[in-house]
Amino acid sequence: MAGRRSRQVPLRSLAGWGLSAGTLVDLFDLIRTVWRHRVVALATIAAVMGAVSAYVVVQKPVYQSTETLQLSSTDPAFLGEVNALTPLYSALLSAQQTLAPAQAQLGRTPLASIAVRIFTDSPVIKLDASGGSAAVVQRSADAVVNALSHRLSGQSKLGAPGVTLAVIDGPSRADIVWPRPALSLGVAAVVGVLLGLAIAWLADARQRIPAPAVLPAQGSALASRPRSPGRW
Repeated sequence: MAGRRSRQVPLRSLAGWGLSAGTLVDLFDLIRTVWRHRVVALATIAAVMGAVSAYVVVQKPVYQSTETLQLSSTDPAFLGEVNALTPLYSALLSAQQTLAPAQAQLGRTPLASIAVRIFTDSPVIKLDASGGSAAVVQRSADAVVNALSHRLSGQSKLGAPGVTLAVIDGPSRADIVWPRPALSLGVAAVVGVLLGLAIAWLADARQRIPAPAVLPAQGSALASRPRSPGRW
């Protein structure tokens, strides 16, 4: 009728959004498919979320404490050699000759796991101590740095000449680095949704498969043939 505005969305506006009519049809078909099998899709999402939640609950927390060190020197060529010096002191921090005295400082308490990070064109070195106890990881980070300091002071040829190693921060407060419930549940939600969509689509595709035709038995086919005239 004249004067009535059409509510149909023009194809030009869909193209402006990067969508085509075929894309919208496929999207609406997927939505209808999921809605028909919403119970299966929701059950799949709930199962994935439940499994990940149970896994997170039973995990033991892992704490990490970081101690930040810095190399320094009065030599003008120091900054040009920093990329060769930081790997040297990183190896000294993680060497068994340093970890053994650090373990001795802790007594019967096992030393936490030690990891060292270095950065390109930077004299900063970070030592990470990780373990199941907040107090132990802090003590471990401090013990390793103290052990290397004693080695450097007792052996002048151990480090680079004219280079000093100083603590500029730490050991930091021990924070939980694992598990991460928010990250784990977020990933589980995405995986659950994708898996739920896939299962709903498979269930719908299975229902669309036509049933095989049932052929009549050979005897019944012969019995149904009409007899020729004049034959009894």
